[in-house]
Amino acid sequence: MTLFTTNYNDLKNDEYAPIPEGEYECIIEDTRPDATPNGTEYIKMNLRIRKDLDKALPDTNGKQHNRIVFVNVWKRKKTGKYDPSDLNYIMKAAGYPENTPVKDWDDWTKKLVGKPVKVRVTIDKSEYQGKTTERNQVWCNSFRPTDYPLQGRKQEDPFQGNEGPDEELDDKDLPF
Repeated sequence: MTLFTTNYNDLKNDEYAPIPEGEYECIIEDTRPDATPNGTEYIKMNLRIRKDLDKALPDTNGKQHNRIVFVNVWKRKKTGKYDPSDLNYIMKAAGYPENTPVKDWDDWTKKLVGKPVKVRVTIDKSEYQGKTTERNQVWCNSFRPTDYPLQGRKQEDPFQGNEGPDEELDDKDLPF
């Protein structure tokens, strides 16, 4: 008995092609500081195009759902620091109020991973050694709050704020 027979006629080779330009609803999947091999520091972000909005956004999310858009936030050459407005556009889009403190990059990640945002994706063309390459570009000032808040995904710590008495359980109280 054969499990399956290969058939390569319907394979698409465009999975690595740039995502068409447009506005997309995404989830921040990962964000962390990184550096190029030459030591230039940047913040690396992965945004996954939401797959729950196929019907609401058939021409954008519906056609590109589950793909990842890579965003790099670079330190400024003149100052050697991140532009505060770049970081603030992202935090505001993720729904954080004015004056929200961010302690460190771990705190930044905890605050942003899993948050929905809307971004404008463009296509950037660059030439290197005579070859033109297209890639997606998302600028920080294109981050906006989502038009489609997540439903039923608020995850709270069930033990936080539990001020009840600490009870000792006896072995006879356990079902096993």
